[in-house]
Amino acid sequence: MKTAVIGYQVSGSDPFTVGGYCAATLAVEEANASGRLPCPVSLEPIVDGKNKEVALAAARVFCDRNDTIAVLGPGNSAMAVITQATYREAGLLQLSSEASSPMLTADGHPNFFRTVANDEVQGRSLGQVAASYLGARRIAILNEDSAWGGPISRIFAAECERLRSKPVLHMEYSASSLQFDDIVDATIAAKPDLVYFAIYWNQSHIIAHRLRDRGLEAVFLGSDALKPYAFLEVPSLDKHAPYHSLAGIDMLQKPSARDFLVAFAGRFPQMLDSPQYAPEAYDCANLVLESLRRAGKPDRGAVLEAMHTIESWAGAIGLIQFNDHGDLVDPEIGLYRCRDGQREFVGLVNRLVE
Repeated sequence: MKTAVIGYQVSGSDPFTVGGYCAATLAVEEANASGRLPCPVSLEPIVDGKNKEVALAAARVFCDRNDTIAVLGPGNSAMAVITQATYREAGLLQLSSEASSPMLTADGHPNFFRTVANDEVQGRSLGQVAASYLGARRIAILNEDSAWGGPISRIFAAECERLRSKPVLHMEYSASSLQFDDIVDATIAAKPDLVYFAIYWNQSHIIAHRLRDRGLEAVFLGSDALKPYAFLEVPSLDKHAPYHSLAGIDMLQKPSARDFLVAFAGRFPQMLDSPQYAPEAYDCANLVLESLRRAGKPDRGAVLEAMHTIESWAGAIGLIQFNDHGDLVDPEIGLYRCRDGQREFVGLVNRLVE
């Protein structure tokens, strides 16, 4: 019997270091064991190397195969923007559990869905946290010039301004640069009471430490690029513990994720230190598998068509419904504080700013 192949776009050569890939593996193993599918299914990595040419070449090779029915991921918005058209032109169903850039759903591509909040939602939520919940009045915005960093920062800035906390600094820099003198100097000169970071954890870690070393006491607020890393925390110098958002669910706070958490912990215990977006990936994989079940055959066109018949889905993240652009209806954004390398759940943003 023909095996249907689902791809998962990852950055590195070892996909089992990616929580989402592990979660999707669990979903595929469960589905194969259930006997409810019309054929066996395998999950295979599509390695993009965080490189445009490598990503496009890998995506094309995957699409040219006659046994592939869908693709999951990637977890990076920039890589998702680069490869999205390739999967769309091949007629492959694509679901991402982490790529949050508004660019991915702005045109409503019929093959693309995601179980993470659009940054239109996350950016506005972060603006509400800064201006309303934290009451900041002198806000500095620092962002990298990526398909994720630029859009979410502009959304954040617009929401702050709407709430009458117009930013005193908005500085974008090249993500490929390791020179931070200008961005640190400009931030210190702006005298902010809050600094918002839309920069991935590794460079944010450096900038945050340099700002604290220069004596800046402003509150630090980061988006979900923090993931498992407390990159804004400078324990010896922080006057205020930093905050960050998470556009996915917290498995410890969500009853719908408990069964998944138990199964995931048993199958991949090594991933429990960084389980962010694992339940979202699990739901993505199960939506593909349910589409295959409904299609009744391993045909990518039939699988994509079947996906459009799923009006709602009871997943690990809760009730899943998509709008016409493939975005979640009413996604949750959580707010956290970082203390001693640990994330402390503060609450859901929509409740904190009521």
